[in-house]
Amino acid sequence: MLLLAACSPQPLQTIGATKYYVKVDGKGEAQVNEKADDTRNEYDLPGFDKDGELKELLFTAGHELREGAFLEIYFKKSDVVTYEEVDFSEIPKKAQELLNE
Repeated sequence: MLLLAACSPQPLQTIGATKYYVKVDGKGEAQVNEKADDTRNEYDLPGFDKDGELKELLFTAGHELREGAFLEIYFKKSDVVTYEEVDFSEIPKKAQELLNE
């Protein structure tokens, strides 16, 4: 079983996560961490799963995200685990409809 997980193209942290889809709307709010000498951009965006269920997603990015980009967000328990930019055509139909409203 360990071998299968090691060969999986899906990062281990995303296993068991729910996928939500968002459209980047606006700039993130800069969050400065002086201890780490790091600035991250915080986003609070509405996301939709494949069935159209809404969830407000709060997450940070190490850079400013592209305005109008579509993201696939992996959410587990109460946190965003990771995200990636996707093409609109890769988003499930119900989520597409809600993101276009």
